[in-house]
Amino acid sequence: MERIGIIGEGKMGSGIFNYLLERDFTLVWNCSEAADVEKIRKQFEKKLSRWLGAGLIDTEKYHLLEQTIISQDLSILADCDLLIEAIPENLPMKRELFARLDGFVKPSCIFASNSSSINPSLISSATGRKGQFAGLHFFYPVVLKNIVELILPAEATPYTVNGLEKFLEKAGKLTLPLDEKNSFILNRIFLDVQVEAYRLVVENLCSYRQMDELVKNRLFDFGIFDFMDQVGIETMLASVRNYTAGQPGISWHMSLIIKLEQLIQRGATGKNAGKGFYIYPQEEEPVAKIPEADVLEDHLRQTWIASSRRYAALAHIPLDVMNHALCEYFGVKQGPFSAV
Repeated sequence: MERIGIIGEGKMGSGIFNYLLERDFTLVWNCSEAADVEKIRKQFEKKLSRWLGAGLIDTEKYHLLEQTIISQDLSILADCDLLIEAIPENLPMKRELFARLDGFVKPSCIFASNSSSINPSLISSATGRKGQFAGLHFFYPVVLKNIVELILPAEATPYTVNGLEKFLEKAGKLTLPLDEKNSFILNRIFLDVQVEAYRLVVENLCSYRQMDELVKNRLFDFGIFDFMDQVGIETMLASVRNYTAGQPGISWHMSLIIKLEQLIQRGATGKNAGKGFYIYPQEEEPVAKIPEADVLEDHLRQTWIASSRRYAALAHIPLDVMNHALCEYFGVKQGPFSAV
């Protein structure tokens, strides 16, 4: 696990690349045809110059990192030991990509998808290396979230499991191993809170902005609806659909699913589009206090605790391990089981 290939220049692709750049890996970065590679390369060179000027790296390290390959040509990935895909949440697109890679990347290379909602076996079936395929679910922002979900299909070989565990250890990330039945468990827990928060807004107990302020001030380090806008409404909808497919109780999620569909139909696809749950740039204005703030906080906290306990039991994850993972994910010092 020395030569690592990153595929995708979006928030997650660039986040993973820049995080691993500070570790002892040789990186190869493949960008899409739509990417401005020249601009990306210049930004990369400026970063190296800043590091050198600040004394964060010496001249030898500077010249070594300067040789990092950034290109739109897939062939640069041929000799990688590990490939991490971070392209949009589109199953056919991911399958087509890995089918192409399977034809020329060296046989010992492990394939990994950073998908936040698509199980790796659905992608790996397009390749001839099902045993060398897994999910590596990093969280945004990569530099701040010290947790990665390692999602292992039933076909994953010991070579794959050991290789990815050692890679994550070297990368300095806490690993949460999961099977596909319990994949994306941290996002599923957050989804339960998101759905309940949306229900409270719909019942006119507070506004979107009031809810986000309450959550950021009392529960987590990010809000509910500004988080969805940041991620992108289309990505959110795809994820919710994947999480709920074939699951009991989907009717409970339908109100949020319908809202996300309505936003997309209006072109309100999130912060990058200038509008989602909010209009951007947001105006700085005082947020009125919620009369029942304590009640709403307790309700959401109990939703969080109950969901966390349920998923921990389903995945057979010890509460202390789950608590640590949830603290990293939500950016809090006290998790739902900190007093347990």
